[in-house]
Amino acid sequence: MYTVQPVNWVGDWHENPAPQWIIVLSGRWWIEAMDGARIEQGPGEFSFGEDQACTLTNGRKGHRSGTIGDASAVLMTVQLHIPPTRKPCRFK
Repeated sequence: MYTVQPVNWVGDWHENPAPQWIIVLSGRWWIEAMDGARIEQGPGEFSFGEDQACTLTNGRKGHRSGTIGDASAVLMTVQLHIPPTRKPCRFK
């Protein structure tokens, strides 16, 4: 699946719908975890999202994300049809 996140877009807190890889095709975006950790990514960079069944903490559940700069972020998402492990570092 492909998505286009517009310039200045910031999403609400949410969980990934399934374990998934997110690959940045163009533009830049950021992802913030419930603990405040934040990463920024650009073209060719990718992340794995597996935050299903999180516990609401301080009004946060899952993660949020948004775009950086003056261009939309184009993302490719590859969802896996496997149950979440709820353990860090599934892929080593």
